[in-house]
Amino acid sequence: MKNVIVGIDFSECSLNAMHHAVSLADKFEARLTLLFVIAPDAKALVGEDTITTNIIAIVEPKLKALQKECLKKMHNPNVEYKIRIGKISRELSAEATEQGDAFIVVGTHGCSGFEEVFIGTSAFKTIEAAQCPVLSIRAGRKISKHLTDILLIIDDTHETLQKLPIAAELAQAFQSKLHIVGLYTGNFKTLKATVNAYVQIAENYLVNKNLRIESVLVKNTSTKLETVLEQAEKHSVNLIILMKEIELDGENVLGMTPFCERMVNRSPIPILALNIKKEIY
Repeated sequence: MKNVIVGIDFSECSLNAMHHAVSLADKFEARLTLLFVIAPDAKALVGEDTITTNIIAIVEPKLKALQKECLKKMHNPNVEYKIRIGKISRELSAEATEQGDAFIVVGTHGCSGFEEVFIGTSAFKTIEAAQCPVLSIRAGRKISKHLTDILLIIDDTHETLQKLPIAAELAQAFQSKLHIVGLYTGNFKTLKATVNAYVQIAENYLVNKNLRIESVLVKNTSTKLETVLEQAEKHSVNLIILMKEIELDGENVLGMTPFCERMVNRSPIPILALNIKKEIY
């Protein structure tokens, strides 16, 4: 991880995300970029005329102040700020692509019900657009920036083990404990056997890297989302790693599943969403 990019709109939500981004960039000695996007709602954010030059004149001093704040908290003095024009999710994704080997951090207010179905969030749209890992952090929840405990859900999906390399990388950097939860989503013997085998592979992989692990096998209590959140609370984790699960049929072929969207929108615990290597399909 060479570049960490955090979306900034000066809200409490985005400033909370910035603090997490600082922690990540410092641990990995990565470049930190504070990115402000001049979007159609920029007027509401800065309370001024929407002429681009006026917005830049207002935003730039604020970004410089945040840059100085970040530099005080980092051993690595590589912090910059940028201003782009366009849709927030697209510009964050484009910046990450241009920088390469990037990691995006975004704040999210979360939503449910009507908003979840018909509107969604900028965080989810960023996750959907980005080709790199995206860390989303919910507003209003005090979560330690130091990743002491990380949750890995291992199920019967083809992509479930693809989260292991980055989980190991984060755990090594933060000296975290990894909580492996083998999740049975049904009672079929073949399904359980697959989950058991994947959990064994995950354990071997992580133990060989001298990482601390704890494993448990559980059944869905009601829905997958509720089961995952129950396990996260039970183990007091401060990060959940999930794959951007993909629909294989229906109207949203190769789009993200409702489970992923609801996790991002509802989880009070930060979510790290990873792209699936689509060749497995």
